[in-house]
Amino acid sequence: MSVKPTAAVAIDIGNANLKIVQTTADGRLAKFAVHKLPEGCLEDLSIVYDDALIKSLKTARKKSHHSSGKCTLVLSGSDIIIRHLTLPILPEDELYQNIINEMSGYLPVSPDKYHIDYKIVGTVKEDDIEMYSVLVSTAHKRMIDKFKKVLSKAGLRLSIIDTCENAREKLLKYNQQCGKIPVEGGICFIDIGTKSTRVSIYHNGDYYVSNSIRRSGQTITEAISTKTGKDILASEATKREANLLTGQHPNNQMQSAVVNEVDAMLHEVVRVLDYYKSRNKSPITAAFLAGGGALLPGLEAYMQEYLDIPVHNAAALFAPANKKAVSRGFAFLLNAYAATFREDQK
Repeated sequence: MSVKPTAAVAIDIGNANLKIVQTTADGRLAKFAVHKLPEGCLEDLSIVYDDALIKSLKTARKKSHHSSGKCTLVLSGSDIIIRHLTLPILPEDELYQNIINEMSGYLPVSPDKYHIDYKIVGTVKEDDIEMYSVLVSTAHKRMIDKFKKVLSKAGLRLSIIDTCENAREKLLKYNQQCGKIPVEGGICFIDIGTKSTRVSIYHNGDYYVSNSIRRSGQTITEAISTKTGKDILASEATKREANLLTGQHPNNQMQSAVVNEVDAMLHEVVRVLDYYKSRNKSPITAAFLAGGGALLPGLEAYMQEYLDIPVHNAAALFAPANKKAVSRGFAFLLNAYAATFREDQK
């Protein structure tokens, strides 16, 4: 199954920022915008203030000169439940019923309250019986309906819902098709957001596992604020401007606090990597940094030494047509960009 770029509009709504991208048919970024959301507008994937989000969507559309029309929404968070299942090879309707039965044990409420999507990854053998390997994604209908309503009021028609995990898988496979990167073994994405860090691992190009870490860009900023007495905005500026990981800084206490915070984050990352390696007997061959935290000066080199694997900014995964998309800042748009790719079912 091949993956291809498409001309599409995709939106990634995080806890702190809204990202919107529009691509051309050959995978180039035609337009994009990043808009800071009002404080408390969302909590994980729950929309707290509808009107504030609608206004933000309209502002982002205006900033990026997007016309109204259909869009893809890419979602990530603890409310999106993703599971691997091994199931008998059955007709489509019987397979789907088996999936519902299996997922009922993972869902906090009845499965009929959820949108349940799945794809057959391949086949495996259990006790010499060939079985389907199935990847299942679920999202609460109430949450999806609310996003659909908000997008509609902002002049956008929701046509496709994707998960960050699935979107990045498509982008990985597209890069393999283009000969840019091999996907054998384990590849890790470390998405450092405002309130959490999402670690996702892909095995031979297929999504394998994710875990959320509470250490984030915000906790690093707070460490700077505590040691300097500066407010959050000034501390955020310090974080973006000074290389506090591999450089020298006159405030040793502040620098040590940042290093300790990043070390605590990486300690949790290593636990996810070890989980993967213990079950697959396969090494992690590369890690890609995404999210706003990927812009922290010196982070790639520091993480590479700590993890002892090649670490790259996720902007390296943008399609070859994006000759100008070399800025590290494009890692901030990764999830929205990846959601514009499609799997060719032929």
